[in-house]
Amino acid sequence: MERILNDDEKIRKAEEIYYRRNNQNFNVGNKPTVKKDKVLKDKILLQLLVMINIAILIFCIQNRDFIFTTEFLNVLNDYNNRVSSKVVEFFSGILNGRSDDNENIVENEFVKDEINKENVQNQGQNNSEENGGTQSENNEETIMQESSSSISEMELDIQNLKSAYSFVKPINGIVSSGFGARESEYQNVTGYHTGIDLAADKGTIIKASMQGIVEQVSSQGDYGKHVKIRCNNVTTLYAHCSKIYVKEGQIVAQNQEIATVGSTGNSTGPHLHFEIRVEDRFVDPAKIIEF
Repeated sequence: MERILNDDEKIRKAEEIYYRRNNQNFNVGNKPTVKKDKVLKDKILLQLLVMINIAILIFCIQNRDFIFTTEFLNVLNDYNNRVSSKVVEFFSGILNGRSDDNENIVENEFVKDEINKENVQNQGQNNSEENGGTQSENNEETIMQESSSSISEMELDIQNLKSAYSFVKPINGIVSSGFGARESEYQNVTGYHTGIDLAADKGTIIKASMQGIVEQVSSQGDYGKHVKIRCNNVTTLYAHCSKIYVKEGQIVAQNQEIATVGSTGNSTGPHLHFEIRVEDRFVDPAKIIEF
């Protein structure tokens, strides 16, 4: 049977309950500082994510004509493959203790070709000294060997371009000057043509032969107003334009309008000078595209 408390005991028990409740509230009140710090960090992180999403959204809006096309997905996939291969090569070099060699991986083909050319020249000079042959004969042999070496290199570039990329005609024009050595009555026309000239009326729309990023927009030099579009290590150049519609850093799709035909720079009349380059090597566009 429960004992009946007197007045003093009731007061004492009420005081115990009161202090116990106050102490509990005090202990709980000391903890929110940690929670406030965590809430602040969460808010900062949330704001950062919102800013990144806004930046991505703005980028997508600016490049809406290209961002969801097959060409863009191909560029993105090729970029991911290249980055993955570079990462694998880098860490493989570290594990094998040869990280310094990775710096020269991209230039190996070019360096090997230059070494072969130098060996051919040295061999020609040595044969001339030993056999007493004339200098002109050795020079002709050296030139022939260098020409065959550059041709074989171009053929390799052409095969790689055809297998890995897609190209279209930038304009429907008449080929007024082909790739390579040429003769002209004009003094301002160079003896070796690094691209192909397509004659057309001034103002004819020029379209991007391949997708990529606008690497350069300029009006300086013999090219006049010109545009360079790069996709990985491949560059297409469009020169002597009258107007240019794109800006540096812009992503363009294949067949997108980028400029109009003109006669700016070192030009003898309205035409498009079109080039295809692999690294710093020129490739005959007529071997890639049917004009």
